[in-house]
Amino acid sequence: HAQATKDEATKLDRLEGYVVGIDKEKSEIRIRQKGTTSQEWTIAYTPTTAFTFRNEKATLDTVKESLRVICLGKFGTEKTKMTAERIDVRTDK
Repeated sequence: HAQATKDEATKLDRLEGYVVGIDKEKSEIRIRQKGTTSQEWTIAYTPTTAFTFRNEKATLDTVKESLRVICLGKFGTEKTKMTAERIDVRTDK
């Protein structure tokens, strides 16, 4: 569910949701909580962002629309935009 929390182990902000869009030119992924909410978050990724798939090393190409992702990073001044240090792709719905 896409909601911002703190990850206790890393002290990073944590967002979980479903991918609704990928913009490779802007280096951004948009995610949304599944269900009735229309809240979207923008996840910015950088060359140092680590991508994983089921906790195994992966690439940006693993990220696909409708897949669930868990993002760890830091929010900037915009509370709807996070710069991710890690994006973990999951397959469960």
